[in-house]
Parts: sequence; C-alpha cells; structure tokens
Amino acid sequence: MYCGKELPIDASFCSSCGRASSSQTQTKSLVAVPVRQVHKTFRYVILAILLLSLVLNVVQYSYISNLSSITDSSASYRELETRYNDLYSKYRILSQEYSSLSYEYDKLKNIALLPPYSSISGGEVKWVFYDLERNIKTWKMPIDTYKYYVSMSKPVEMVNLKTATGTISAYDMRAYIQPSFFEKTIGSLTFGRSDREFVKEVDNIKNQIVIYGRGIGVAPYQFPAETLTEGRGVCADTTILMASMLIEGNRQGNYSFKVYVWYVQVFDGTLVSDNGLLTEANHAIIEVEFSDGERWSVETTTNYFFIYSQPYSGWRFEVTTINR
Repeated sequence: MYCGKELPIDASFCSSCGRASSSQTQTKSLVAVPVRQVHKTFRYVILAILLLSLVLNVVQYSYISNLSSITDSSASYRELETRYNDLYSKYRILSQEYSSLSYEYDKLKNIALLPPYSSISGGEVKWVFYDLERNIKTWKMPIDTYKYYVSMSKPVEMVNLKTATGTISAYDMRAYIQPSFFEKTIGSLTFGRSDREFVKEVDNIKNQIVIYGRGIGVAPYQFPAETLTEGRGVCADTTILMASMLIEGNRQGNYSFKVYVWYVQVFDGTLVSDNGLLTEANHAIIEVEFSDGERWSVETTTNYFFIYSQPYSGWRFEVTTINR
C-alpha cells in the first residue's frame, strides 16, 4: 500500500502519489534470477553430455580393438593347432615307417656282404673295398682273365744276400709281381689323386687284408690276384700285392716315382739298423722314392698307414720297371 491507499493488484503505480508499485518490482526481480541459472545449468548439462559421449566413444573403440585382437589371436591359434595336428600325424606315419625300415635293415645286415669282400658270379670276379673317403670301390674282371694270372707256374727261385759274415739266401719275391693284373682297375685309384695320395690308397687296400704273420714265409708265395681274392696273406704276399699296384699306378698316373722291395731283419720288434748285425732276412717292406727325392718306407703288415722314420739296414731291389 502507498499513501495509505490500496492499489489494485495489477496497478504499476499509485495514482495519488505517483510511486511505483513495490509488488511489481519484486515480481520482475524474482523472475530474472531463475532464467540465468537455467541457462548456466543447461550449459553444464550439455558439457557433461559431451564428455560422457567422448568417454563412451573411447571405451567403445578400446573394446572393438581388443575384440579384433582377440579374434586375430583365436584365428592364429586355430591355424597353429591345425598345423600341429598335421605335423603330428606325419610324425606318427614316419615313426611307423622308421620302425619297419629298421626291422628290415637288421634282417638284411645279418645276410649282407660288407666290404671288403670278393665274389664270383656270372663268369665274373668282383673285388669290393673302401677307399680312404669311405667310398665303396668295385673292381671287376672276367673269370678267364683271373684264371690266367693265378694259374701261372710259381717259381721258387732264391736270391743271395750278403752279410758281414757271409751270404744268406731268401726266396725271390720279384718273380711274383704282376703289375698288368691291375691294368684295367688301378685307374680308379689314380684318377684325381696326387702321387702321395695314390700310395696311401694302395696302402689302404692292404689295410683291409688279413695278414697272419710278419714273417716273410717261404715260397711259393701268392700272386696278387690270390691275395686280393682271399683277403689274406703273409708279409711277402702283401709286399708283392702293393708293389704290383704301385708299379701299374705309377705308369698310368705318370707319377715318376721309384718302387723298391726291401728284405730286412726284425729283431725284438725293431728293424736292425747296423749292417754288421744282419744275420737273416725275416721281413719285407716297400720303399717309394718320389720325384722330389722324398722317400717313404712303408710297412706291409699293419692295418693302418705306417712309414718308418728311424734308420734301418737290409737288401734293396728296385722293381719300378717290371712289366708282366
């Protein structure tokens, strides 16, 4: 109320005093404050919605990425599992085949011929042996040719050997040396090999022969064909065999080395080195003199390659040019 007068409710001022109605002013003020708050609150709500939307998008992207990774891993696992099953199946098949082959191998091993050996079949003689690289070598010869070499008469000629106290005699090994027996076969040992490699291959054949005694023995000796076929012999037999192969190989390989046969004396397991102490010839060895002057004195009764380094004495005969 203004000036003691009551104004109508919708009057904006007093008609008597001209003052503005306080109730109207209050109404205007009360209306303005809630509008501003609503606008501010609305902005917060919008911002919260945007932030929530962003968070949801990030979570969704992370979930999709993880799901894709899990899917890829599952596919890789299934692929590996398939490959494993396939390999395991093949492994079982191979294991069964291995067992079967092992059984067959054991059966065949008991009846198989392993080098070195000789055989006669179909009118042909075969000699099978290993070379130094463990390759299997096979030599062949018509049986009639073989018979020709082994049916020759065997001489029992003697050779006189001088000592400090007189002269002794021994059976002459030179008459049994037959280089031509190896004319068709020795090339497999000379081809692609140096002179020293060839000599070692010849010695390797000797190593595969059973030698029953270092003694020189008594004539008649064995021809090379017999020693090679029987796979055994005494010292003189293996010396004759090696000399025959060396002479023919030297000729075909153009090595230009010299071959000697030595009669020596073994006393207490050692070669006698003093000429004055020589009393008998009870052993034989091979000497190879290479074109550069180096000499190898090769033992003929061991099953391994051995050359003498210590000095020794005896009686030496060159056989390089024998051609029979």
